Amino acid sequence: VVDGRHSASGKPLLANDPHLGLASPALWYFAHLSAPGLDVIGATLPGLPAVVLGRNQRIAWGFTNTGPDTQDLFLEQLHPSDASRYRTPDGWAAFATRDEVIRVKGQPEVRLTVRDTRHGPVISDVHPGAAEGMRASGLGARHALAFQWTALGPDDTTVRAGLALNRAGSWDDFVAAMRDWTAPQQNMVYADVDGRIGFLAPGRVPRRKPGNDLHGLAPAPGWDPRYDWDGWVPFD
Repeated sequence: VVDGRHSASGKPLLANDPHLGLASPALWYFAHLSAPGLDVIGATLPGLPAVVLGRNQRIAWGFTNTGPDTQDLFLEQLHPSDASRYRTPDGWAAFATRDEVIRVKGQPEVRLTVRDTRHGPVISDVHPGAAEGMRASGLGARHALAFQWTALGPDDTTVRAGLALNRAGSWDDFVAAMRDWTAPQQNMVYADVDGRIGFLAPGRVPRRKPGNDLHGLAPAPGWDPRYDWDGWVPFD
């Protein structure tokens, strides 16, 4: 984003390269949404009710991924006599389970039973690489591999942030909308018709405890509380 002092029109210039590879079919498509109180145009993703990268009548914005470490793997120890439970700092807890159905065109449905832990879903049940790694290491019979990611939180409000962003008319509106942005963290550039430009990098980034000697670089023992996340880096 370039300030208007450096443009022929005296207005800011904003361009966006999301740094993503070419794909076929394309992940992105262009859309113009027009409704009472809403007039926004730009690039979006299938299934989203908002424009992700674009402009309205007052402001324009663009994103690239910030790339923080927002994912950790946890080894969850299974109860020796009851595989429906796993070890936590407070004792043994039951896996939460849910059934999911994935409908595949021209092929039978894929049915999955997903096990959830306090950190997140068990991926060694469904990911071939994770399952093979657990078997090869000899851990598979006694442990499960769980995946924690900021985007999997039940209180993710990113869609709400996107809806507010599409209606924002000023820098203050933009910042207020981005307080609800959860994942993925993005570098965001901003410009408006009044000539203001700005940069923001919102999104949840976990804080790891000082005693976490693994720093999220290897699977951590899920029953040891020193590897639990310690909240988020504050928005401000």
